[in-house]
Amino acid sequence: MTQSKIIQFGPNGRLVGVLSGSQDVISPMTLVLPSAGLLPRTGPFRLHVDLANRLATSGIRTFRFDVPGVGEAPRIDNVDAKDAILAAIEHLATHHGCKIFAVGGLCSAADLAWTAAIEDERVVAMLMLDGICFRGPWFYWAKLTKTLGMIPHDGIGMLRRWALRVKNQSGNPDDDRDWPSLEVARRQFSGVMDRGVHSLWIYTGGHKNTFRHSRQFRWVFGASCSDPRVTLQHWPDCDHLFYAGVYRRRLVDTVEAWLASIPETGSGLT
Repeated sequence: MTQSKIIQFGPNGRLVGVLSGSQDVISPMTLVLPSAGLLPRTGPFRLHVDLANRLATSGIRTFRFDVPGVGEAPRIDNVDAKDAILAAIEHLATHHGCKIFAVGGLCSAADLAWTAAIEDERVVAMLMLDGICFRGPWFYWAKLTKTLGMIPHDGIGMLRRWALRVKNQSGNPDDDRDWPSLEVARRQFSGVMDRGVHSLWIYTGGHKNTFRHSRQFRWVFGASCSDPRVTLQHWPDCDHLFYAGVYRRRLVDTVEAWLASIPETGSGLT
């Protein structure tokens, strides 16, 4: 049976989250789910609640919380989402016996997972749903092959425009996301992999402005992508918010199986 309790943390306990899990079997792994965008901590269509209930049956606790300025969390001077995620990890480790962490979620929550993995060595896994990525040759190749047949008389012109875009537009395609440069991202990912962090990357059809081809991932992050601790899936049929129940169930199944495959998840079970 899933048990949940309200946790206050951060400056003067002004941030609030829900710690869920089963008291029967406890894994040293806790999945931390920050709110994404303007969505509250329940997640899109209560996705985080569904995920917490499922993972409780595997002995994995989850902590879902609102970042400052979202949901029930007030805006706090000099405290941003990065400060909140690091404060959540510290509080859970200090007061609730949480030893290691998987962090992540959708969109901006995936960006926080990236930051937390770089900043805190207790983060051993990242859940990256429509996370950081950059355009490049494979992005434009996928776009070209989809549209070339629509204008056959202008094929040469389209190829020229495609080549120009590959040359000039491989940077951050999303102005709303606080991503490092491509070069810095490659170094950061290599450093995280050297530390042994596991990661699950799922790119949806709702992220097609940034990601269109599975080979694009290796172009972005390099040889580290071949590490068995990196799991990549491309769901072009799925929307960004997992609106349909079938996609949310698919995601919950996928996350549960991924966490179960991480050796650290099951160590020290009582």
